[in-house]
Amino acid sequence: MQLRHGQYTVRWITLGLLIASAGCKVTNEDVDLWQGTIKGPGKMVAIILADKFDMPLRVHAALALVEMERTDVEGVAELQKALQTVDETTRNAVIDGMADGLIALMSKPAEEKETEDAEADTGPPPGQIRAKDAAFLLIPMGTDEARSKLTDAVVGWYTQDFNGRNLSGNFSAEQVVRALGAPAATKLVEALNAKLPQAALVKLAELIGQLGRPATKTKAAAKLVAIEKELNGDKFLSWLKNEIKTQIEAGGGKADPARVTKAASLNRAKFVEQGAIPAMKHLADQPLVATRLLQIAADKNPAYTLRRVSALQALEGKARKEHLDKLLALALDPAAPVKVRDYAFDRVGDIRDPKAVPPMWPLVQSAKEQRLRWRAGELVLAIGGQAVLAEFFSKLPAEAGTAYEPEELEGYATRMSLMTPLPSKIAKAQLRSPDWWDQVIALRFFQRKGTESDVAAMSRLSKSSTAVKGTGWGKTKSVGGVAREAIAGLRERVKQAGGKGDAS
Repeated sequence: MQLRHGQYTVRWITLGLLIASAGCKVTNEDVDLWQGTIKGPGKMVAIILADKFDMPLRVHAALALVEMERTDVEGVAELQKALQTVDETTRNAVIDGMADGLIALMSKPAEEKETEDAEADTGPPPGQIRAKDAAFLLIPMGTDEARSKLTDAVVGWYTQDFNGRNLSGNFSAEQVVRALGAPAATKLVEALNAKLPQAALVKLAELIGQLGRPATKTKAAAKLVAIEKELNGDKFLSWLKNEIKTQIEAGGGKADPARVTKAASLNRAKFVEQGAIPAMKHLADQPLVATRLLQIAADKNPAYTLRRVSALQALEGKARKEHLDKLLALALDPAAPVKVRDYAFDRVGDIRDPKAVPPMWPLVQSAKEQRLRWRAGELVLAIGGQAVLAEFFSKLPAEAGTAYEPEELEGYATRMSLMTPLPSKIAKAQLRSPDWWDQVIALRFFQRKGTESDVAAMSRLSKSSTAVKGTGWGKTKSVGGVAREAIAGLRERVKQAGGKGDAS
């Protein structure tokens, strides 16, 4: 039977009056006995609600509801409803009185009946979980002192074994921390350690990065950098070896030293590349973390390519002008792996500093390094805008046999189409260029941003038999073919837009 708020109050206060008039004083021992009776939960609620009972007894009844092991009644839910019903003064007194008791229940060991099954869950005992849930629910209702004490206790409960407790109870660690905000994030720093599973380390860093105050982030940044260095140390490798050896022997196998060492090395790499570095991403705006990520990215050990890439990925959106020289050095290093150079270019692009343009001109002029020319060319256009267009077209390589893939030229056209104002006059001048690649870039630009008035200039190239050179052109063999495709694309775009094209 469901009761409305008022009915709930009247029913349990009435029961409380009946208890009080029963002729004998109610004691803590009575309340403890009621945990296992049919009407016991109702009697405990009644005591909480009735002013006739002393506060210590009401507090004891409230804690008994939490401690109560029942499948038919949710004691925590009954407690929450009861405290929402009483006046603020009473509620504060009950919660203040409960705080230490709840914290004690959150660390109370499991009883024998909870562990007698050999296959029993190794997670925290149900009593601890109920106390944690109750404490979390009471935090918003308590006084400042109770809120602070319970916040530290609840978050501290998770940090004792974050991976094992993260999803325990009705509220996950993430739900709790997001609800409690900055104070909870501060407590999470204590949970950061090298032996955490990778996903747990990343999640903790994410929550701290999103919710932590500046001082908390600074402290967490220092701890993450220390963790990453610890992972690369001999002690951590020895710990991994011992863990792997124990697992192998527990399964009845023989722990071959060479096999153990290889497995430990592979696992360590995962801790670094899938744990520490992705975790550092969430605090990469901290100078200490950014500096360490750049150091990792610059490590030329052939075995560290993946972590170098991961470090540059972790800097996404966080690279600053003071990082430009180091990022350019990586992007322009011919000995660096292709993926490292790619992500270094991306981070240079994030910074968008005009100082990055001059060092990239040699790559734009490269006839042989097509892929890198493409990356550098798009980056020059993205950073320099219209101011560099004339120089850009003059520097594209024109040596005999130079090839251009269609995607490269379309990439340049796309970058031009994103400029404000649109560089339409410069593009029209390139339609008359003697170099076929300049013509193609201009045609693709007008395909994206031109209007019907630009078709006449484009049409002059529709009969050109100048061959396009490079892989990926498919059936398009000449500039004339590109021109016809571009004109058709422009007209279809204008048609779809209701006759309105981009101003040129």
